[in-house]
Amino acid sequence: MKPAEFSYHRPGGVSAAVALLAGLGDGARVLGGGQSLVPELNTRRVTPEHLVDITGIGSLRGARRMGAGVRYGATTTHRMVEDGLVPDAAGGLLARAAAGIGHRAVRTRGTLGGSLAQMDPAAEWPTVFAALDATVEVCGARGVRSLPARELPLGAFHSALATDEIIVAVEVRELPPERWWGLYKTPGTGGAFAASLAVVLYDTDERGALHGVKLWLGAAQETPVRLAATELLLTGRSATELDVAAVLPGVAQDLDTVDGTRNDTARHALRVHAATVCRALAGAERVGRPAAATGRGAP
Repeated sequence: MKPAEFSYHRPGGVSAAVALLAGLGDGARVLGGGQSLVPELNTRRVTPEHLVDITGIGSLRGARRMGAGVRYGATTTHRMVEDGLVPDAAGGLLARAAAGIGHRAVRTRGTLGGSLAQMDPAAEWPTVFAALDATVEVCGARGVRSLPARELPLGAFHSALATDEIIVAVEVRELPPERWWGLYKTPGTGGAFAASLAVVLYDTDERGALHGVKLWLGAAQETPVRLAATELLLTGRSATELDVAAVLPGVAQDLDTVDGTRNDTARHALRVHAATVCRALAGAERVGRPAAATGRGAP
């Protein structure tokens, strides 16, 4: 099937793109990497009257260090992050996340801003950027505004962006050298999308006990979930002593699921999420230490 007819626009700057979106109204869609939008166009799940292609805006591509962090342009591709063509503010975590997205062809075209705007519950970047307390800068007809990445998702495939707004950049503070990070993606059917995605950040004391734990889970609900109860459960313990049975009560509480539910699907999903958390912990890397970009975490 081919897309329905539409008008194509390729503005040369952010202000021009915003003006187009404001003038064209609800019938316009933004085209970034197109890895989510183009399949929807081809199957006519969406039939916009206008496409506004922002990939020609040079200021939206690439990254630069600023202050204590890195500013990533919205059309920076996953491959650029994976291959180290831009700085990794998270000491290897961003490269690991990028390497697990789809296939190489997808990573070559897909963009950070496109992923955040699409807000697929199984996507890596909404969960990773939430865990890193990243800030998203957006621009619209009413001006520029910034919001925490964790406030951008409103639901499955639903973000806080207004129809005339585009994502301009994502700012990530650099992690300190003593910080540990872990990411594990349990693949779903076909392997490209996550059935579960855990991102953990923590420090350790001289005994190896965890503290300052931040734990986020993707692909479990419509938006990324902070596992606050599980964070408390992990605090003061060693990552090496934790298994599925140990973390399961915390994950069940955070996901508002009863561990002993008779629903086989819910019970299985709960154990998958608990196992994903354990594998993120088991494969954790220290900031600054080389990490293997396997895309699914260490075994």
